[in-house]
Order: sequence, then C-alpha cells, then structure tokens
Amino acid sequence: MLWVSRENRAFVAGDVNNHTALFKAREDYSADLIEAGAQPFDVFIYYWRDESEESLSSRLDGMLAGFKPGDTLILQLPLFIRPLNLKRLIERIHANYGGKVIGLVHDYYPLWHIEAAQADTESDPWLDQSSYRTYPALFSMCDGLIVHSERYKEALQKELNFKGPIITQGPFSYHLAPNDQIATPKFEKKLVFAGSISKAAYLSDVPKSWHLDVFGGQPSQKLLDRENINYKGSFTPTELPSHFDGGFGLVWDSDSFDQAIGESANYSRLSYEHKLSLYLVKRMPIFVWKHAASANWVTTNHLGFAVENLADIWPIIDNFTEKHYQEMQSRLSHISKLIRHGMFAKQAALKAVLAVNESNSEW
Repeated sequence: MLWVSRENRAFVAGDVNNHTALFKAREDYSADLIEAGAQPFDVFIYYWRDESEESLSSRLDGMLAGFKPGDTLILQLPLFIRPLNLKRLIERIHANYGGKVIGLVHDYYPLWHIEAAQADTESDPWLDQSSYRTYPALFSMCDGLIVHSERYKEALQKELNFKGPIITQGPFSYHLAPNDQIATPKFEKKLVFAGSISKAAYLSDVPKSWHLDVFGGQPSQKLLDRENINYKGSFTPTELPSHFDGGFGLVWDSDSFDQAIGESANYSRLSYEHKLSLYLVKRMPIFVWKHAASANWVTTNHLGFAVENLADIWPIIDNFTEKHYQEMQSRLSHISKLIRHGMFAKQAALKAVLAVNESNSEW
C-alpha cells in the first residue's frame, strides 16, 4: 500500500503565514496522490523539544496503526517538527515493517540558505526544530527521493552521496478554487508578479515604460508611488489565480534588477518555483531566467521565454502581438490541465515507488 504524508497544523484566524505557497504545494500534493489511490498519513505538526521517548513511541504507534509490512510512505520534506521524531519514524518503518520511505523534496535548505546553514551551531540539532545540520542524515535515511530537476538531483547526489533512486518531477501541481474558471487570458502588454514583494527589490527599479500588476504583501510607499505599477492586493494561494486577467507571468528571483544575483537566484538554478505553476495553470505565458532549472522545459514546450536579464523582457513584450499570444494558448491549455490534475506529481510518485520496490531497476 502507498501512503502520503498529510500535515495537520493549527491554523490561527488572520495569520497570513498559514496561507503561504509552502503549505499550498504540500496540500495539493497530498490531494493528488490520495486521488490516485494513496492513503493519507497524517502528521500533526507540533514542537515539544523535551518529549520523552515513551511519549514519542506512543505517538508513532498511533501514526502507524494502519501501516502494513512492505508498505511505502512518501514523506514530504522538510517537515517542520523535531528532527528526532522523523528519525524515529523512518527507523520504525524500516525495522518493524520492512517498509520503504520516499522523500518528496520540496526544499533542501542547505542548498538554498548556504550562509544560514554554515552558521547553524545550536547545541543538539536533533531537538531543534529548524536546524539544518540534521538534513544530511535525515534525507539519507530515505530509500528514494523525488526532486525538482536533474540539476537538483546532481546537487543532492553530491551533497549526500545518495545511492538510492532519485526521480525528477518538474513543475508542482496547482489546484484552483472550485468556482475558478479556466479561460483564455487577455492579451495585454504587462507583466504579472505574485510573491514576496519584500524579497523582490528589483521591482522598484523597473523602467517607467513597463507595466506591472503586483500581488503580495503590502509594498513600500516607493513602489506604490510608481504610476506604472498596479498593486492588486494580497490573497491566499487558492484565491490568487482568480484575480489574474492576462498578460505575462514573471518568475524571477534576484537581489538586483541589473543581473540575477543572490541566494534565491542561485537556488533557482536547481528548483522549479511554485509560482511557475501558478501562472501556467491560468494559461499565461511566462518569463524565466535563462539559467533557471525550468528554463529549458519552458522554452522546449513553448510556454514562454528564457532571458539572461530583466532588461531583455520588455523588448519581447513590446514586439508581441495578439496573434502570437493566441498561438501559444493551445500548448498552455494542455500544460494547464496537466498541472491542475497533478499529472507531474503522480507520474514521478509512480516511478519512485517502482524504483524503491524493484531492487534491480535503474533510474
């Protein structure tokens, strides 16, 4: 039997941190695999630093009550609980059930926040909720991994010296609200940015001739004062797509307008951003950095454009026509459907399950 981890967390009304893309991606993944026949493996998110072994053992007994010998668990990682709890869970699945654990890698933070990982010197990382020092040990305990891209695979193989199968997934799923309609977006010469405005300082430096719709947390007054930037507000990840009406989606991480630099820019060389699926599910052509992990997939499938610098974007938009925009819609419509129905997630999960349960398979 296949199981997939599903997080149960306490939501506080009005807490915007409960509605981030991080949780959206995890919830959609669980829903995709449950729809495909997997059983939900519920994990209650809590942090009790000094929890006793007796208490933890009792919790694990409850979590594994339905688990059978030979079953496989897809565990979404990282999981923000005490690392020791995850270690004991994986050990028990291996020792008591002869089962398999596949790690679905949303993020491997030591590859992203390199400076923070190097500065992580807490006393006991197995008891600290957010210590990066446990990542190599925990991820290496998995029988297989599912990652964003081939570059991510190569980076983890180097980081972990991982010998098990590593399957690449590609774009995330993105489920829409039940009443959200998929229609042809309007052709407009504008960019759409959705994300963390505070981490996109380059927005304040875009030329005045550009036109942008911006979604996210409250921007600075400097950004609000720009006549060419239309701040549209902040919405939950499920609500957000219904507020898009057309244009081109911007998938870009950088600390500067002039060139793609910074930790997030470097991490995008490995990862598929969740906002990539956000735009594509609404059939919007996108712009990505030429060196991002998703760039070749985007251009090969005619879903948008990969450019070296932000300054290269507007000349493309300026010369674009409605005919060109409509010609892209056939391919965008096809990819939108695949993303909405979780086909990339389901395909990668199937490959991973077969790989860890067939010892002679080569992946």
